[in-house]
Amino acid sequence: MEMEETVSLFQNPYGWCILLFSLMAAGLTMLSGRKKNVPLSATGLYAILAGVLGLFLGRLVYCAVRFEFMFYDEIGNFAGLSAFFDVQNGSVNVGGILLGFLLAAPITKGITGQRAASLLDAAALPGLFLYSALRFVEPLSGQGYGEWMENEALCFSPLCIQNDWGEWMLSVCFIEGVLTLILLIVLLCLVKKMKAPGTLTLYTLCLFSALQVLPECLRCDDVLFVLIFARVTHIALACTLFFTQFAALLRGKKRGLATKTLALESGLMLIGIVLCIGTIFALDKTNIPDIYVYLVMVISLCLMVFLTCRRIRKEDQ
Repeated sequence: MEMEETVSLFQNPYGWCILLFSLMAAGLTMLSGRKKNVPLSATGLYAILAGVLGLFLGRLVYCAVRFEFMFYDEIGNFAGLSAFFDVQNGSVNVGGILLGFLLAAPITKGITGQRAASLLDAAALPGLFLYSALRFVEPLSGQGYGEWMENEALCFSPLCIQNDWGEWMLSVCFIEGVLTLILLIVLLCLVKKMKAPGTLTLYTLCLFSALQVLPECLRCDDVLFVLIFARVTHIALACTLFFTQFAALLRGKKRGLATKTLALESGLMLIGIVLCIGTIFALDKTNIPDIYVYLVMVISLCLMVFLTCRRIRKEDQ
């Protein structure tokens, strides 16, 4: 489900996989909601809104970044906005999809009266299933690859993908799919220990975002960039991490968490995000050996995850 490269959103057979796995995720969301005493009508409405908003916002982000490519012809004349609705032209961004999934919850709450946290909890694990499944089939779209693999012993599927010239490339989509699947299994084992509505969602957002940062650095297909070096997906993941911690701290504030603690943990998170962004810049703009840059990135991500998950656990009451 790499949704930044220039491929048709509904390219067959990849498009059929998107449709099939999306319907499966919607069904799992409704089943999960039923176990949490959320009416099927509410989870069904949420699934529809999440799909519509996710696609719209994902497309909006993609078109905003690729504005000239999408809306201007070959000689530089403005060709109108009709390309926005042409699914054969360009793609969508996964950060926009994630935002759509989050915004669908309060909208559904306003219509049905169900708690947004309960709706998001119902969709959290099915969402991981959807993401993982679409990562595994992403090679059907011709995308999902990383750098050329030099070690012939590692040149096999699904760890690597062959390009049009028969060269073996690292299968980044496979790595991302496996990491997401592992996270799904871990959360399935721990979900019964979570008490408050929304806790599962916060853990999911925090761990998912952190796990995807490093693999996204390895991608070599047509991803979206801003400010030359910054990948749009990385920005979305960083914002998600910060939002998750903010939501956990907001819970603590309502229970009387000291302002000093709020400031300290927020400051540490911002430092971690700045460090992470700095490593992404270093990979692209400096000669520092990649292994050292990645080491700093992993350490900063681990510290941010520890900080956020610790706060989530403390406020799970």
